[in-house]
This record gives sequence, C-alpha cells and structure tokens, in this order.
Amino acid sequence: MYKVWGTDVYTDDSSICNAAVHAGLITIRNGGQVRIRIRPGAGSYYGTTRNGVNSRNYGSWGGSFIFVR
Repeated sequence: MYKVWGTDVYTDDSSICNAAVHAGLITIRNGGQVRIRIRPGAGSYYGTTRNGVNSRNYGSWGGSFIFVR
C-alpha cells in the first residue's frame, strides 16, 4: 500500500498518485495528469479519509507538496 501523509498539503515522501486520488483530482481506475508545487515542510500534517484513500497524521517534516489546480 502506498502511503499518504497530510490533507491538501502532503509530505514530500507521500505517493503523488494516491494523494491526487485523495484530493479528488484523479481516480485509481482512470489515472490522469496532475501538477504539484514543491513547498517547505510543515510543523504537522493532518490525515483524513477522502475518495477511498486514508491519509495519515504526521509531525514535523522537511518538505511538502500541494496540487496546482
């Protein structure tokens, strides 16, 4: 299973594809293209369940990404 940490702002070691499904930008079945923006790390990341993907909480991490919509 590919791991995802965070919601809307994801740790930079999260699976981009699974984070994109979590964010509702693509589906596992159809895939697709997404654009990300690399961001500095955050002090904490909050997990949620969206679109069948469970993201996890995480503490401080050195790098993040967000999706460019």
